[in-house]
Amino acid sequence: MSGAVGGYRSPAAGTLQLDVTGRATQDPLLDASAAVDGAQVASATYCTGCSFATVTLKVDTTAYPDGPHHLTVTIRDTAHRSYAIEKDLEVWNHPPTGSPTAIMNIGSDSGGAVPQGGGNAPGGGRGGAPGGGVEGASATSCMSPRLSMFLAQKPLRVSKGVPVLLKNKRYRFTGRLTCLVSGKRKSAAEGTKISLRNTVGRKTVTKPGTKVGTSGKITLLLKYPSSRTIEFRFTAGDGKTSKVRIKVRIAQRKG
Repeated sequence: MSGAVGGYRSPAAGTLQLDVTGRATQDPLLDASAAVDGAQVASATYCTGCSFATVTLKVDTTAYPDGPHHLTVTIRDTAHRSYAIEKDLEVWNHPPTGSPTAIMNIGSDSGGAVPQGGGNAPGGGRGGAPGGGVEGASATSCMSPRLSMFLAQKPLRVSKGVPVLLKNKRYRFTGRLTCLVSGKRKSAAEGTKISLRNTVGRKTVTKPGTKVGTSGKITLLLKYPSSRTIEFRFTAGDGKTSKVRIKVRIAQRKG
């Protein structure tokens, strides 16, 4: 069995209409389904007895925070054999409006992103819906950089829109840096430096950062003993910066 997906695009906004073509080699086709981050969001049944057919699946990207996600399209035959097509999916429903800084809180009961009110936070500009931090700025070495960062693990809880993390437990933060190249958005070069700053009260200190990996992806494991604002920052060759701030609260114990 084999298959293909038409209509896929990334970054994506609004409703993603996927034309899923299946080809059965043994038993007839049964159905196709789409899942985002492991949860099924759409399904459709192929025509009875067909061994080669196409169905359309609609995925509403507005149900997800801006940032990186994972799309899985699965085709099944009547014997319940399956063929899966995996795609990275970047949701981008709320582009930044030009503010030099985006301040947000990342985390939710489902491990998603919850924006803090104010500024150009996602959703209101990226207001009250789940979202992630995104920032844009002009630069010479990376034109119109766009930096996004998210808490990729489930927090203990969310309190007044701020994720609560367990003291000294490592949490994974992920994101992506892209640049505008010849009018198209491309992943930043591998090895591009991302710096890290922490603000506790009125004191801000610089911490060891990281570098951009393949496809512009960024991953850090961070642990903290006290509440703070985490700032992820990219500095372009002309000195201009693109940054995302995430406020976290720290709990001494679970419960």
